[in-house]
Amino acid sequence: MTSTIDRAPLGRMLAIFLGILIAANVLLGGIGYYFPDLPIPSSMGIILAMVAAMSSGQVAVKAVNRRLTFAEKATFAVVATVLSVVLTIAVLWAILAYHGAPFTLENAILALTGDAAPPADFLEILAWIGPIVLLVYVLITYGGVAFGSRNQIKLQEKMALKGR
Repeated sequence: MTSTIDRAPLGRMLAIFLGILIAANVLLGGIGYYFPDLPIPSSMGIILAMVAAMSSGQVAVKAVNRRLTFAEKATFAVVATVLSVVLTIAVLWAILAYHGAPFTLENAILALTGDAAPPADFLEILAWIGPIVLLVYVLITYGGVAFGSRNQIKLQEKMALKGR
């Protein structure tokens, strides 16, 4: 068991993750607003999550000077996914509240997709695709933090060989 001193800084990792994710989404929103004809891929959210997770992994390795354990990476991935979902719901609620619309399933569907789908149809789809999407997000976030930490370890080893 690792001591308190050797644990990866989960709070700092999550702050970096959310900071990058929010800043990148604000930037994408600005690009979409000022250049409405510019196509933005629907997979951009997953790409941004991976980049943010990679940065978090690098920060953690710099703090502890060792490889991250499976438990540290898995804990980060799950907590980061939960925070991303909570943040998404909060932003969606704020946007709907700003426009005076109640936070209902119909309004959420309309805001997210632009299509007014019946809630019953959406709930059937959401019941089996929601957990799959969340699992993929956790796996992408885990892969990102693992990749970022591994790259930071390699960089530190390369710098040590050069004597810096």
